[in-house]
Amino acid sequence: MYRFLLVAFGVGWLFQAAFGFTKSTLWLAAAMWTPALGALAEGHRVMPKWWPGPKTTPPRTRFLKLFIGSTWPVLLWLALMVLATLPFHLPSPTLAPFRHPLYPAEVAAALWIALAPLLPLGVAFLGAFGEEYGWRGYLTPKLAGRLGWFWASVLVGIIWAVWHTPSILFGYEYGWYMRPEGVLLFIPVTCGVAVIHTAVYLRWGVWGAALTHGAVNSWAVIYYVLYPRLLPDRWLWGPVGLQGAATAWLVAALTWIYTKRQVQSRPKAEDASGVSSSSC
Repeated sequence: MYRFLLVAFGVGWLFQAAFGFTKSTLWLAAAMWTPALGALAEGHRVMPKWWPGPKTTPPRTRFLKLFIGSTWPVLLWLALMVLATLPFHLPSPTLAPFRHPLYPAEVAAALWIALAPLLPLGVAFLGAFGEEYGWRGYLTPKLAGRLGWFWASVLVGIIWAVWHTPSILFGYEYGWYMRPEGVLLFIPVTCGVAVIHTAVYLRWGVWGAALTHGAVNSWAVIYYVLYPRLLPDRWLWGPVGLQGAATAWLVAALTWIYTKRQVQSRPKAEDASGVSSSSC
């Protein structure tokens, strides 16, 4: 396991530091592949399945089931955050996140809305698959043999937060520069989200977890589009704040229970993760 950690953290932190100095998000995209490189360094060569059901299922139906099964926890998470904010703040939507030098913000917003359903798939291919191949495809099962799936997920969530240290110190996530408390604040968020990802992984495999990751990365901005004035206080409000951590854990509990029932309802089947239902 030390080779995994050495590659994922050594190369991953190097790429995140490059982001800090250049402000190019391409370095963050590159960093997302380092957990996969770490898994490969350990000799992990498992080819992820992308469909756990009958092969007679039409391709379109396969994709829809995989997509919906992987992304509904993220939509529920966003909905709970918005509902939890309503008693304190009313939405005041803005087009500021869609400002673009080449075309009006209205056009950019319309394009984003049109492409929003496909964004998780795009993010999955651009980098989320790399992270999930390492975090969920290799590290979580490795730890689950000793800790069980739930506590392995929590531990991976802590490791996941620490892995983000350089980008957080350079202002990503919270807008704080060189403030280590951002990493501590991120831990309860990533632990809850890690449990969600593992639940999806146990049902839909690495590709499912990659779509979940892609949905988090591409849809989280919806909250700050609705509540732009809360962006300076995102340590408290939104996906990376205390509110996000609390609601993520609620969704994690619901997703975990639902997935356990789904997997156990297929006693002779194997899910896309390659884990038999009897071990969940």
